[in-house]
Amino acid sequence: MITAIIVDDERINIDNLQALLARHCEDIEVVATAINADEAKVLILELGPDVVFLDIDMPGKNGFDLLRLIKDPAFDVVFVTAYDAYGIMAVKFSALDYLLKPINIADLKDTVARIVQSVHAKRYNLRLNNLLKLLDSTLPYEQQKIALPTLKETYLVPVRDIIRCSSSNNYTTFFLTNGTEHLISKPLYEYDELLSPYGFIRCHQSHLVNKAHVISILNEDSGYLVMDYGNQKVPISKQKKSSIKMLLKL
Repeated sequence: MITAIIVDDERINIDNLQALLARHCEDIEVVATAINADEAKVLILELGPDVVFLDIDMPGKNGFDLLRLIKDPAFDVVFVTAYDAYGIMAVKFSALDYLLKPINIADLKDTVARIVQSVHAKRYNLRLNNLLKLLDSTLPYEQQKIALPTLKETYLVPVRDIIRCSSSNNYTTFFLTNGTEHLISKPLYEYDELLSPYGFIRCHQSHLVNKAHVISILNEDSGYLVMDYGNQKVPISKQKKSSIKMLLKL
């Protein structure tokens, strides 16, 4: 059994999630609940749960404040939050699990399945560490990292080291400046949303490029972007060619 603690300032939300877990997720045992960060800290340190279902937006200390109170958290976290909650983009950037209110049963089952299968449940959580770094500092672009969870392990990659991303069905391949590639089981549009504020351009339905690594545009066919590592050529869709040129000032 995977042990869990639910943290939410509204008792009705706790009762609802606890009922859904009992009904649909037999591998999860809720060992405690808490309505604020201070109470949750005591329970976490005492019980050592495998996972904490954590509301972000709580009065006083919020969910992130709770994580700051615990040194080297050795548990997984599932954030339970509204779509537009503070910090939700940082959660996505760190490849952490989250559920949107009201909770969808299929999403809950998928999330719990990942937690059950996780080999990191009782280990120092690098993704949480990355999340807190993003939230607690104004790191310059070149120092910020994104979590890339592959089947075997999670890589924390500096954004500046990503040359481009390409998609195939619901998978995205990251091409890095050191020559390595990482295949991630998430669709490209999710990374388009996360990386566009960092100068990434969706030049094609299947391609996302780091503007900092583009060196020229080839006018063959509908056009190609030439990248600065290995002279990789990335196709441009006809509809986006003029806007891409304007963005790149080429």
